[in-house]
Amino acid sequence: MSQTKITVKIYEPLLLDFDRQINKLFIKRDAFLNAMIQEEVQHLAVEMEGKRLTRSAKRHIAGELKRMGTTPVNVVVDKTTADALNAIVETSNLVRDAFMNRLIMLLRSSGALLSYLELPEFITGSEFDSYVEPMPTSPIKTMEAVHADPLFYLRVACEERHKTGLYLLDLPPKLAGFTCYMDESMVPGTKAYEQMQRETQAMLDELIDLEADVFQKPESTQGVKS
Repeated sequence: MSQTKITVKIYEPLLLDFDRQINKLFIKRDAFLNAMIQEEVQHLAVEMEGKRLTRSAKRHIAGELKRMGTTPVNVVVDKTTADALNAIVETSNLVRDAFMNRLIMLLRSSGALLSYLELPEFITGSEFDSYVEPMPTSPIKTMEAVHADPLFYLRVACEERHKTGLYLLDLPPKLAGFTCYMDESMVPGTKAYEQMQRETQAMLDELIDLEADVFQKPESTQGVKS
């Protein structure tokens, strides 16, 4: 199968931890990422359907990722994989490196990240009863089963708990550079953002006034004769 090389910029601490983990598991990084990109761009396309980043949103995300500090990485993938990734980048105007960083972050899914996103660390309880399939006892077959769709259970939990997909779920502000889609109203410095801030402040002021009226202490009646 024809292959090509793509260059992506990955957040340095994330890359170091990712490389350490896959090396420990004797996994070839390029082959693994090739398979994961091919699988996940399909889900990304579904989530991004009808959405397209504005120029200012794309610039903001790219700027946030650059500020985090990244390392260029060359990855050899199948030509079909590169084409599928380029297609969603073109239609959605998303930041390709943001998707790649988010994908690697989700593949690692540290306990701290899952805790913040309110996603489970283990497949337990009734939440997955209708989704769990028998797992092979054969170690190789088990790895094959997980390899086919490693983000399956996280995706199910995300959709069940947050009613959205893994690529649209809000991340901590410090990880804004891993954002696949950001509405214009969330981009600092834009008119839409300023309008949203004004509307939010107006709602807050209205709430404060309402609470003042509801909880206002009655005037003292001391000394008043009936």
